Amino acid sequence: MRRTVLFALAGVLVSTSTLAQERKPLTAADMQALLAKGLQVSSSDLKGGKEFTGRITLTADGKLMGTVTPTGDKAIPVSGVWKLKGAQLCRTLPPIQPEEVCETWIRTGAKEAVIQVGGKDASVNRWQ
Repeated sequence: MRRTVLFALAGVLVSTSTLAQERKPLTAADMQALLAKGLQVSSSDLKGGKEFTGRITLTADGKLMGTVTPTGDKAIPVSGVWKLKGAQLCRTLPPIQPEEVCETWIRTGAKEAVIQVGGKDASVNRWQ
């Protein structure tokens, strides 16, 4: 179950009704500016938190920490590292998910993005 939730996290992120052609991926410059001082995100599945929610902190020095909470279950602590590869945020969460997962953030609001992994919508991130 942890692996499924972490895959869905794709995140470390709820409005998916935006038409695909209106959604624009954040650029490498956008991502660098957004993460330069670190960022705390609230995450959820694409159903607005019916399957999971999360709260993840991405520190400016490339660390990631927080929790993911499957609906009806206890919060699962997560920690790992992240880095930018162009416009993608790539993360690892050892030992639970040691393989690198790269996310594309698709802007859906001023402080909201749908997170895609492998070209598929996986979750939603919001930040302050």
